[in-house]
Amino acid sequence: KQKASRAALPSHVTPVRPLPPHRLVLAPMVGASELPFRLLSRKYGADLCYTPMIYSARFVEDDAYRQAELRTAPGDAPLVAHFCGNCPATLLKAARLAEPHVCAVDLNLGCPQRVAHSGNFGSYLCATAEGRATVLSIVRTLSSHLRVPVFCKIRLLDELDETLSFVRQLRDAGCALLAVHGRYRGSPMRRRDGPAHLDQVALIKQRLSVPVVTNGNVRSGAELVDSLLLTGADGAMTAEGALDDPAIFAKAIAHAHAERSRLAAERRRAKALKAQRRDGRHLTEEEAAVVRGRKAAKATLAQIKAISSALPPPPSAAPPPPFALAEQYIGLVEEHPPPGGAAALLSHAVFHLRRLCRTPPSQSDPWDCRQDCDDALAC
Repeated sequence: KQKASRAALPSHVTPVRPLPPHRLVLAPMVGASELPFRLLSRKYGADLCYTPMIYSARFVEDDAYRQAELRTAPGDAPLVAHFCGNCPATLLKAARLAEPHVCAVDLNLGCPQRVAHSGNFGSYLCATAEGRATVLSIVRTLSSHLRVPVFCKIRLLDELDETLSFVRQLRDAGCALLAVHGRYRGSPMRRRDGPAHLDQVALIKQRLSVPVVTNGNVRSGAELVDSLLLTGADGAMTAEGALDDPAIFAKAIAHAHAERSRLAAERRRAKALKAQRRDGRHLTEEEAAVVRGRKAAKATLAQIKAISSALPPPPSAAPPPPFALAEQYIGLVEEHPPPGGAAALLSHAVFHLRRLCRTPPSQSDPWDCRQDCDDALAC
């Protein structure tokens, strides 16, 4: 298992609890990373989960909102409270209310939605030097007064040098773990700009002494492992991939262990072929390619060993198909119904069930899967 650790932090930072495991992370998602879905993701290997985005001012002022947004249960740990806002004092009040129930507090610096633009939070708070100064004040305030670590989740700034400077400032202000969504902010009307720039995440990881979690370009278990290999990050976070398949974490665990075995076998084969060539045997082109690639295989094997060593053993059975996952989600919603009655329950169920059943199991008719979803929603 990945060791809980505490990176070296600035002297003003209050002593905090050790960092939680953060190799396989369920991202914060508005209305989606709620309690039942977190529990389902944890069942299939997520070792850290974030709450949905929480409005800090409302969390402080509204008890009903506070109870609804920070719902948890046995088995829902470690949990990170994911706050948005732009006032250091208000965010500190909110964080102190959440502190007894979570392992860390996270500052949302990545939201690209219109509401973030109008409210001057998320990625828009990082758009100007004045806004970034406010962010650093928030991080210093939280890290100086909380007993739990302070995390930040950002997007890339317009220029790489700006991003690298900003992340170092976040570290110096007391950020204990940085999650980086490797896309630019975009605009209020257009939030995505194509594939995530994982090369920039890799540079950030190289420059920072605190843990870095990569976010973006993950739609499968294999891609989750690939993102760790490409960036060298300490963990990988997924949102869209988990919405379509909350067993993505178990599949990543299985893939990492399988890749470790494959690469080890490839190295052994390359070594044997090299010895045979030395003894005078003519190698085929495919065999010669294996020998030529042995150094690259060795380097990748070292990386995959580090990744797989921090993960649980591979699952003993394959994860269930989408509709079976949907049934499990329904059971968790029934066990932990959201506040707000039937309307709230239906809202959560409709969103997740349509995502879970959007891609039908192999060799199934898509319309059969859609009918299954409609039947589940009718219950």
